[in-house]
Amino acid sequence: MDPVRPYLLTGAGGVIGQSLATALGPGRVVGVVRRGGNLPGPGIETTTGDVTAPGLGLDPPVRRALAERVGGVIHSAAVTSFTRPPDEIRRVNTDGTAHALRLAEEAGVPLHLVSTVYVRQRGGSAETGRSRAYRESKQAAEDLVRAARVPWSILRVTVVTGDSRTGATPRFQGIHAAMKSLVTGDAHLVPVAPGSYLDFLPRDHVAACVLALLERGATGEHWITAGERAMTIERFVDHCLRFAGRRGWTVPRPRLVDSEMVHRLILPAFGDSLAADLRKRLELFTDIVGPLTTDERLPGPAPGLPDPPDLGAALDAALDYWGARVRLVRQEVRT
Repeated sequence: MDPVRPYLLTGAGGVIGQSLATALGPGRVVGVVRRGGNLPGPGIETTTGDVTAPGLGLDPPVRRALAERVGGVIHSAAVTSFTRPPDEIRRVNTDGTAHALRLAEEAGVPLHLVSTVYVRQRGGSAETGRSRAYRESKQAAEDLVRAARVPWSILRVTVVTGDSRTGATPRFQGIHAAMKSLVTGDAHLVPVAPGSYLDFLPRDHVAACVLALLERGATGEHWITAGERAMTIERFVDHCLRFAGRRGWTVPRPRLVDSEMVHRLILPAFGDSLAADLRKRLELFTDIVGPLTTDERLPGPAPGLPDPPDLGAALDAALDYWGARVRLVRQEVRT
């Protein structure tokens, strides 16, 4: 991209978008934000739009001016919650990509899609209908980008936590829901096989990796993951239980069981007698760890990207930031 021409960034108020706008800095990015939504940092130029609408919901004169001005489009806007209606997920994740791509083609500039590792489904793994809708919406978005008439890149990002130093995030993610179940002692059974890897990265590091790829003009498909540095599920549980201990709570260690066993044997065996909240928690963990495997890590990050920070320290920062802002009630331990 011509360094004088800024990027157009959708989802500029989102978890990754805010960090990416900060990494690019004033003058290098124009953020598209939802009306009433979160904003990026100070000094970042923004315009109000809607990725579900043709032309990104921009007024025609604004869209034409941006098409003449920008040097690339970074499409970061997405619904990442599995609990949203499937139609909404598709409108934002798939239709939104089509609209961003159309603007990039009108402008004759590259499109960079911030995608997800969840497009990689583990063969034979359990999957809820909610996680399937999300995965398929992002797979369809990637298919659209591969057929683009402009240069393109697909950046598959792992699970994202808060800022590596402060833990700050504009919105709590699915991984925070998993933290809650573990910290409060609500997760007696976790549908993750022992030895599995929980791949995650802090959002500021993800932004630094995206920026590094953009600056070297990368095209094609790239992974932004912890790779060989991914944390085991046992270590993740340890951090959550230590956080509970800092609050003066003694929380029992949950039992780790392969998700296929839970969904093929345990859930069918108990049927409707299984409490609805327990079933929901089991499905939550299955959703979050969908791309994980028992014997391998996710594909490693693209060569030459910055080394990730200490993931244990980043997880502790995320726990501290989250724990100071949510109401936590410890579950009674039954003996």
